[in-house]
Amino acid sequence: MKEKTIVSASTLFFSLLTYWYARNSEKDVVPYVMFGGFIGSLIGEGIAETVIKDNKKV
Repeated sequence: MKEKTIVSASTLFFSLLTYWYARNSEKDVVPYVMFGGFIGSLIGEGIAETVIKDNKKV
């Protein structure tokens, strides 16, 4: 997989997860979605770096 795809998918997943949490908690969703997207992008970058590093070893 490409790095961009991994980061985008992770960001989308965490944004939707925090949106769902905020809606169920009856809170304002915008700050939660922004925070979730940020955390998702950091996690996605970490995963992509690990995958790319493993692919270069092979």
